Amino acid sequence: MTLLSEAFRQQVEKTKDLAMTTEQQHTVAYSTGFLPFDFQNGYLLRIGDKAYPQLGIMDGSINAVISRSGEGKTTICTQIAANIIRPFKSSCVFIDNAESGENLARAMQLAQIDSQGFRDRFIPRDAGITTESIYERVKIIAESKEAYKDEWMYDTGIVDEYGKHIIKFEPTVYILDSLKAILPKKLSEDEGTNMNGATTARINSDIFLRLIPMCRLYNIIILVINHITQSGIGSIMPQKSSIAYLKQGESLPGGRTAATYLNNNIIRLDNVSKLKSSEAFGIDGAIVNVEIIKSRSNKAGKGCKLVFNQDIGYDPDLSMFIALKDRGVLEGAGAFLRLPNSDIKFSQKNFKSLLYSNPEFQQQFISTVANTLMKEFMERNSSITNTIDTVKAKPAYLSVLDEIQKICNNGDLN
Repeated sequence: MTLLSEAFRQQVEKTKDLAMTTEQQHTVAYSTGFLPFDFQNGYLLRIGDKAYPQLGIMDGSINAVISRSGEGKTTICTQIAANIIRPFKSSCVFIDNAESGENLARAMQLAQIDSQGFRDRFIPRDAGITTESIYERVKIIAESKEAYKDEWMYDTGIVDEYGKHIIKFEPTVYILDSLKAILPKKLSEDEGTNMNGATTARINSDIFLRLIPMCRLYNIIILVINHITQSGIGSIMPQKSSIAYLKQGESLPGGRTAATYLNNNIIRLDNVSKLKSSEAFGIDGAIVNVEIIKSRSNKAGKGCKLVFNQDIGYDPDLSMFIALKDRGVLEGAGAFLRLPNSDIKFSQKNFKSLLYSNPEFQQQFISTVANTLMKEFMERNSSITNTIDTVKAKPAYLSVLDEIQKICNNGDLN
């Protein structure tokens, strides 16, 4: 420790201000409940001789879930939020239904929680939603966490390079549904204002910028639902998309700062095929491609497939099944599918009933999914590990600077 770093830490400690005393820690990820996505968006945190897979959504982050209408954005956000808070005793979900699109009974079903549990851990609203009120509510959450930080902080289980346990606030999830429908107070009250779209986008951006420090400090994860809009159809000059991996002419409303720049992840949903109750899994729904078009924890442009069931929402078990099928792990065909090294035969339609009625099959399935996803994950992270190993040596540019200094010292400037 240098004289300055020691003196600085001593001074800020006297302030008792969490914003002043907090130093950057390693990020911690929370599972969405959909492991094909979690592994795709995750990374391997190596500290000394230990490794901590960070799988899912990062703490204190802002994330956008985008698609065209009717492809399950609200559904998956509700399920992700419920799965993130489930392991924590004090965690809550706040839902702003600016579009008034989801009723309480459906939300309870998706969250897999009874009415009392929903009352205790979910705070939804569908009126009075403005850009300013969102900020004020997040501020109240932050102040409440500050007031009870001893009760709401937990040991993440990660030990940093200095042997110090990483302690964070239990996660809070805030769903904004949707960015397009969230307006500043003056415009939402229709007070004869001349406010235009550009002004609305600027106000939204300003508010989102003010949210970031609170989200990071108090581990408030924001899920922003947004709609893909199409413009420039039939135009002579093709329009470049506002962000990589959006198609030509596609854009996201709400202003570039709020809609794209500030998000840790932008997750795109696209239905790729329909499912009928008379076929395949015996459900009505769809196979949905989930593409990560922006990520601060992994490579963008990657994705996975999830199974959407119209009755229960996105199905984590069938989504893991699809992951194995797409990777060629399953053996056999039709009604005679088998897991590797297993004699138990099954069909797609009876897979789920077998999974929960046969403990032996369940354990085989769990092991197969874990080994398959982890092997792929380690292969993908090996390039990162190799890069880390190469920088343990003295960086080449420093050696070049040393060589330049030698030239100067020797007077060889001609």
